[in-house]
Amino acid sequence: MSFEENFSETDSRLKLFAVEQQVFQFTAELLTLIIKTTIDSQQNCNVIVAAGRSITKSLECLLPRSIKWQNVNWFLADERCVAIDDPQRNDLQIRRVLQQTLGDEYGTVHSPRTDIDLEEAVKEYATRINQITMFDFCVLGMGDDGHIASLLPDHWALDSSDKCCLVNDSPNPPSQRITLSMSALRNSKNRIVVTAGANKKQAVRNFRNNSRTPVRIFEPTTIVLDHAASQ
Repeated sequence: MSFEENFSETDSRLKLFAVEQQVFQFTAELLTLIIKTTIDSQQNCNVIVAAGRSITKSLECLLPRSIKWQNVNWFLADERCVAIDDPQRNDLQIRRVLQQTLGDEYGTVHSPRTDIDLEEAVKEYATRINQITMFDFCVLGMGDDGHIASLLPDHWALDSSDKCCLVNDSPNPPSQRITLSMSALRNSKNRIVVTAGANKKQAVRNFRNNSRTPVRIFEPTTIVLDHAASQ
C-alpha cells in the first residue's frame, strides 16, 4: 500500500492490541530484537527516541537479556530548551527510565545542548546527527494534537531541509524546543510510532485519512496502537 493511501485495519504496518500494556510490551520486544540483531552484527546501535508516556512505558518493558546495552547510542528526537538539570528535560526522563530498567550500563544518551546560544546548539546537534549514516530505528510517540517529536501539524518545520530545527512556538510550555527535522527522523531503517489511549482517537483518525499529517510524512514502518486509540 502506498503511503499516499489511507490506512485500514488490515494494513500490515498497523499493530493493534486490546489494551495499552500489550502495546508497550510489543514495542519493547521489537526494540530489543532490533538492538540485539544490530549489535550482534555491527557492535554498535544508533537509535532515535522521543520522550513521553508511551515511550517511557515501552522502555520500562525492555528485556535485558544478554545484550551489550552499553553499545547503544540513544539520540533524542527533541529537547525542551530549559536548564540542563531541569526535570522537564527529555534526556533526564530517558536516562531515568533506562537506568531503572537496565541498570547503569544502558548506553549513552545524546541530546541537544541548551546551555549555549540556541542557534549554535541546533548546529552542534545537527553535526552529531550527520555523523550517523543511517539510524537503526526511530521510535516516536504521538501527541493528542498529532505532533511527533516537536513537529506539529501544518508547522513550517515539517518541510525543513535542515537536520535540526529551533521551534519557538510550541503550544505547550516551554515554547522553545530543539527538534530533529522530518528528514533526520526518516533516516532510520525502522520507523516506529507507538500510542495508546482514548485521548488519541482523533489524532489516529487524522493520520489514517490524511497523508499530510506528521505521522504520515514520517512514513512509519510500524504503528503500534491499542483499541481505545484506534476506535
